[in-house]
Formats: sequence, C-alpha cells, structure tokens
Amino acid sequence: MNTQTLPIYQVDAFTDILFAGNPAAVVPLQQWLADDVMQKIAMENNLSETAFFVPCGTGDEADFHIRWFTPTVEVPLCGHATLASAFVIFNHLGFEGGLVKLQSKSGILAAKRDGDAIVLDFPKQPIKSSSVPDDVIAALGGEALTETYQVTSRDTDHVVVYRDAKVVREMRPDMSVLGKLKGRGVIVTAPGDKTGLDMVSRFFVPAIGINEDPVTGYMHCVVAPYWADKLGQKNVVGYQASARGGVVACSVDGDRVGLKGEAVLYLKGEISIPG
Repeated sequence: MNTQTLPIYQVDAFTDILFAGNPAAVVPLQQWLADDVMQKIAMENNLSETAFFVPCGTGDEADFHIRWFTPTVEVPLCGHATLASAFVIFNHLGFEGGLVKLQSKSGILAAKRDGDAIVLDFPKQPIKSSSVPDDVIAALGGEALTETYQVTSRDTDHVVVYRDAKVVREMRPDMSVLGKLKGRGVIVTAPGDKTGLDMVSRFFVPAIGINEDPVTGYMHCVVAPYWADKLGQKNVVGYQASARGGVVACSVDGDRVGLKGEAVLYLKGEISIPG
C-alpha cells in the first residue's frame, strides 16, 4: 500500500513547562487532506484538538488557512491549538516576521510574538441569560450557584457562574449526564481566589469526545468579557483549574479578546497515512 508521510508536532500550549497546559497536535500541510482523513488523524492522536493548516495564496489577506478537529468532530474555533500552531510556524517552519494571520471558520485570527509568549487576537463570544437543565446543574453540583447563561454563537454551550472558586476547583461532574448534551458542553466559572487571578474556570465537553479540556482559548473568549465587565477593567487573568492547569492573560477590546500564553514543544516527528 502506498503511503505518504507528514510532519507532526505536539505542543503544550498556555504553559512554559512541559506536561502542563493543554497539549495539541499540529500537522502542517501543503494542501488539504480529505476531511475524513483529518478526522481519523485527530482520532488517532486522541488529544483534545489537532490543528491542520495550509499556506494561503499570494495576495490573500491571511498567511495560512487553519482548521481544528477533536477526536470526533471539526470545531469552528480553538485557542490552544492556534497558539500551538503559531508556535510551530514561528519556531519550526522558518516563518519571517512577528505576526501571522490565520484564516478560519471564525474569520481571520492573528497571532503575534510577545517575547517568549504569543498573543492571539480572537473574537469575543457573547452570552445571554438562559436556564440550564436541572439534571445538568445536579450533575455539576449546585452549591453557591448564582447565574446561568448560554453562549449565543454556540447554542449548546452553557455557562454556569459560582460564587466560590473552591466549588469550581473541586467539582467532579457526572460526565454520563453532560455527555448527553446536544453538541457541546458546560463552562463553569467563579471569581479568582488567589493574588493575580481574576477568574477560575473549567470546561466540560464529553459530548464531543473530551471530558474536560485542560486549557481553552475559546472559553476565555466567553469568561474574560464577563469578568472584565463585572470588575470594570479591560485586562483580566484567568486560571483554568483542570488537572494540568493553565493561566491565560486576557485583554478585552470591543468585540475582540487578546489571549496571551506561552508554549513548549513536546514532540516532533512524522506520521504515515495512505496516499
């Protein structure tokens, strides 16, 4: 059987040390593979996200076109795999310059070098007041619940706000209940409980093959505007309290959110696929 080899990188995003933050696979391409092949690669990688990108044509506004796949579905926006991709582009593909533009299903996303960190320019994800099903609240654990919302761009993403970060940190949801949600998942968030942290959050998405996403750029495009408005400040720092954990420095400016974080290379290799 004929095979083709492709480069692959595995990068820990939103961290400056290995084995923390959120791991993502990055597969640079010269041209798109079939959708089902990219989905199978993501399934084989079995990470929360695998990013694929191809160069854009001369005269295009963006430098690359990027897509993201969980082990089970393609998603329209992913922060940590974009950070990982920008890290690979800047450090391993000979890209000149400190700003890269990425065309995506969520519009053009920019990634800019900032010392050892990278700053992503992402769209804000607005929310609206909305009830959350009682069985979902029970599955999360309902102590100190204050407000519930829904992300307007993702009708099946619920947002549940708690008074106490300890509740969020210690939460042990019933994934069998959350896994029955149609399409997406649940964001839980609370005020920060340590110096320098404005918010503590987590993101549960078993319905798309990820029980808990370790550190999520998209989620911070939801919670950063919420807490920035509550606190009356433009800049907020979030901690995602998963087992791996990660800090995301956020800057809210109108309908855009800046997400600042570092990344570390874990693996560089090749994959072989039919071709």
